[in-house]
Amino acid sequence: MANENEPSVPSKFGTCCEGLKEAMAGEDFDPLIAEEEGVLYLAVGLVEMEDEEGEQGMIDHPVYFCPFCGTKVQDPEEVKAKIGDDKDAES
Repeated sequence: MANENEPSVPSKFGTCCEGLKEAMAGEDFDPLIAEEEGVLYLAVGLVEMEDEEGEQGMIDHPVYFCPFCGTKVQDPEEVKAKIGDDKDAES
């Protein structure tokens, strides 16, 4: 997720509809919707962290279609190219 001290870089995500634009700009959906390394992710679950007792972490999955309007925002090949083969980019 973006560092609050870093200058904001315009995102290619959020141009398809006002819903995604507002979700990307506001803090209401943070950290449910995040952009990292040019890939749009949606938090799909929680997992108990092994290192820290009682702490939970988010499980993120690349978003291929806008959750608000259904417009295609990225494809598996594009995601795989950006994050490499070490992460799962399958739908």
